[in-house]
Amino acid sequence: MQGNNHIDIQHPEAWNLLISVAEGRLDYILYAPSVPGSLVVGEVDWPDGTLQGLEDAVYAAPVLLGDYKSVRLLVDSRHYVLFPSTVSDDDCDALLRMAFPGDDGDTVVSALPLCGLKLAMILPPGMRSFLGRTFNYPQVSHRLAPLCEYVKGQAGAQGLMFIHLLDGSMDLVAFRDGMLQSASSFACTGDQDAAYHALAAWRASGMDQLGDELQFIGSGEMCSATVARLREFVKQVRPARYPAAALQLGRNAMQAPLDLILLALCE
Repeated sequence: MQGNNHIDIQHPEAWNLLISVAEGRLDYILYAPSVPGSLVVGEVDWPDGTLQGLEDAVYAAPVLLGDYKSVRLLVDSRHYVLFPSTVSDDDCDALLRMAFPGDDGDTVVSALPLCGLKLAMILPPGMRSFLGRTFNYPQVSHRLAPLCEYVKGQAGAQGLMFIHLLDGSMDLVAFRDGMLQSASSFACTGDQDAAYHALAAWRASGMDQLGDELQFIGSGEMCSATVARLREFVKQVRPARYPAAALQLGRNAMQAPLDLILLALCE
């Protein structure tokens, strides 16, 4: 999925840039909303995980530095809390600080309108300042935010758990009775680990083994083995349909990270 990080984008003011910042790497997509099939997918290595390393990685990729129409970033912060939408941003910040005392990074609060929630997270110290001075009015949110909104749109009256499985990691979102019950990311050492986390969240969310549904998107051996284990305990386990609207962005959509594709579809 390595893109050409020196690609020359003509008329960047007509393009949207979406970036996912995770440990060790940045993934990005670029697309012009008025040009079907324009999607560009790429990644940038961020091997040391430090703020200086992040700055070096971004400035070494000129494609990220254009004057784009909009710039949205997803950050994989482990320090986050979901709040009702009625809680003020200031209260979100205060309660988040109570949950994670000693973390002196900046707080970012983003709205999840479909879910009726806010997702507040703490960025690493200095990251918000760097993003603000580097990108053109960037919008920053947690990387689970678009997944929560997408699954909410798919959930009906029955309970629905959605898991995104990659080798070594799993994202999980669960809804029951129209309410978000769980939203988490896990590092997984194998299929036993992934199945344990999924089933623990299934029980904690009050899901019914016979009537509720578990959908998955993923690839690789860990995904196949995890799904096989889950089917021993949950009757309705099936692959999720890939969002058909994503294919209008371009033929590379299937190669792009799911969180960025879902973020694009929310725009």
